[in-house]
Amino acid sequence: MKLKQTFSNSPKVSSEDKAKYEKEKNFIIKNINESKFGFFQELKKPRLNEIYNLVDHLKRFDNVLFLGTGGSSLGGKTLVSISDNYFLTRLKPKIFFIENVDCMSISSLMKNIDLEKTAVVITSKSGETIETISQLCFILDEFKNKKIPTKENFIVITESKDSTLKKIKEVKEFSYLEHSSLIGGRFSIFSIVGLIPAKLSGFNIELFCSSGLNFFNKVASDTKLFDYYFNSSLNQYILSKNKKCTSVIMPYVDSLFNLSLWYKQLLAESTGKSGVGITPLNSIGTVDQHSQLQLYLDGPKDKTFSFISRKKIKSDKLDCSWIGNKLSFLNQKSLEDLLYSEMLATSETLIRKKLPVRKIQLDCVDEESIAELISFFIIEVILICKLLEVNPFDQPAVEEGKILTKRFLNDI
Repeated sequence: MKLKQTFSNSPKVSSEDKAKYEKEKNFIIKNINESKFGFFQELKKPRLNEIYNLVDHLKRFDNVLFLGTGGSSLGGKTLVSISDNYFLTRLKPKIFFIENVDCMSISSLMKNIDLEKTAVVITSKSGETIETISQLCFILDEFKNKKIPTKENFIVITESKDSTLKKIKEVKEFSYLEHSSLIGGRFSIFSIVGLIPAKLSGFNIELFCSSGLNFFNKVASDTKLFDYYFNSSLNQYILSKNKKCTSVIMPYVDSLFNLSLWYKQLLAESTGKSGVGITPLNSIGTVDQHSQLQLYLDGPKDKTFSFISRKKIKSDKLDCSWIGNKLSFLNQKSLEDLLYSEMLATSETLIRKKLPVRKIQLDCVDEESIAELISFFIIEVILICKLLEVNPFDQPAVEEGKILTKRFLNDI
């Protein structure tokens, strides 16, 4: 296994909480062994031919826009960021994720790309996501104004049911891929939703899926291994009962920041129900040592901390001999040395403050390690939800906001 974790300042576990954990552990193992969770549908049988055919088509273009929001975007964006350069995209075609409905940013993008050489992939599980359909209408207007045909450029991913997006697809004769009705958005990273942009970026989706499935099978067949990983769920459940309801996730790897955003939705939307839940907070090391660490150390003690790092890699040594004695400790050290030392120092400072800290270390940042980390987080969150006695797969409270949005739009 390429994923290791250690804990400091873990909470005390009562016999009652331990018994509850054992019960829900058995539920999780049974559901893994019987492939009951919806995301196993495409993980066990990835729709590779459909993905290959679409990716071959998309490679004819210079740009590919992925329209979607939440789980329809974050999974694919996470995997693409593993392949892409953090500062400057080197991908061909260039990949853009359009997630919001800010007309200024979308308009700016439209002005700076050749729409004739641009493909658009629209993803909405329900086919009724108003932000995604609005994005589509905005971009269709841009194509129309420039008299560019759309039939070959647009691809729709939605459920096979009567919906607004499905009707648009039929009227416009867009290409279509079916979104599984059994896979919710935030659990769709192992489905075509996450795998299409990943494959387009050069990410090895075959290895990713097989590694994820291997992780699930191993933890379900070895109860000691299961406990090694998923005592984390029990810890977070107990800590949340003790008013530590904010979970800070802090990767010390730039390319994992989008993964922390994916995890934020997974944790928040799954656990936050019926007056309980855990609030995720994103940080990135070392940057947020200079923006949030003061709060973490000297503010309210209501947080838990998860550090994610990779094993140290080789990096060029710095020549700082000319700077002077004040920073002499930097001389002949590498940026990797500094990154690793700062991660250790920050976590140790929190530990000395008696705050709950766990460290997750990946062997490296590749398809196998990322598959294990994502699989781990999925089961961890499902188990937290079972301990909290909430449904990990629904999100009933957001419907009111959707109704009010429609009402306010009618009043404008």
